[in-house]
Amino acid sequence: MKTILISLANLNNYKSSMEAAIFLARAYDSHIIGYYPVPGSALIVYMAPGAPVPVDDTMKRAYENKRDEVKADFEDRMRRAGVKYEWREEKLPSVQVTNALLRQARESELIILAHDGPDKPHTHDETSFVAGVVLEAGRPVLVMPPSDEEDFSLKKVAVGWNASREASRAVFDSLNFMKLADEVNLLWVNPDSRADMAGDLPGSELAATLARHDIQVSSKGISNQVRTSRAIANFCTDEAVDLLVMGAYGHSRLREQILGGVTEYTLNHLPCPVLLSN
Repeated sequence: MKTILISLANLNNYKSSMEAAIFLARAYDSHIIGYYPVPGSALIVYMAPGAPVPVDDTMKRAYENKRDEVKADFEDRMRRAGVKYEWREEKLPSVQVTNALLRQARESELIILAHDGPDKPHTHDETSFVAGVVLEAGRPVLVMPPSDEEDFSLKKVAVGWNASREASRAVFDSLNFMKLADEVNLLWVNPDSRADMAGDLPGSELAATLARHDIQVSSKGISNQVRTSRAIANFCTDEAVDLLVMGAYGHSRLREQILGGVTEYTLNHLPCPVLLSN
């Protein structure tokens, strides 16, 4: 993992993203890119016939006002950590950030985004933004929840596994994370319901594959009557998991990226940092 891109588009929650990038860069001698988009003005749809087109500069001014503070914080943290880094800033023609971020991110090995978490005014918008990046970037995305603790660690990693294409992609996109972990748990919720894919011992073949990478895992079949998403979130909370790895399920509808139920629930509740891959 030699190139990590941090999106600094979330002005309320970006410091933990920087610390996660520093943790990984120290382990793999990575180059960190801090990407700071400055959105353009938003057009106001409703106006009187013949009147000048009105615009809303609120978001643009917020990013312009915060720019020096975020840049100084980013550069100071990188210098103190002794890692390689660069600052990229881009002024955008509209308020849409997703496509601009995708242009930057597809040449990186990992994208790090921040999410405001549940019960915030813009939770739905944040989830839609993350969905657009995860489902279109073709790169693994590390989503950081809001946290008062900026330190990032990988003592305990949990992997959501169901032998699907998305889950398989996520597992092998996360090898660099699992190699740094002290403990890796392979989770399969209600494996009896997919006996054709789970086999006699759910996850045993994947565990053997990971062992060839010197990654020792514990396979855990969880029998639970609640939703799969809630069962995984509960495990992460109860076991104090540092990172959840899971495949991102979704599809396009009317040019909007729609996440699957488990992925959307996890993003909206974020029990811990989540590595998503599609």
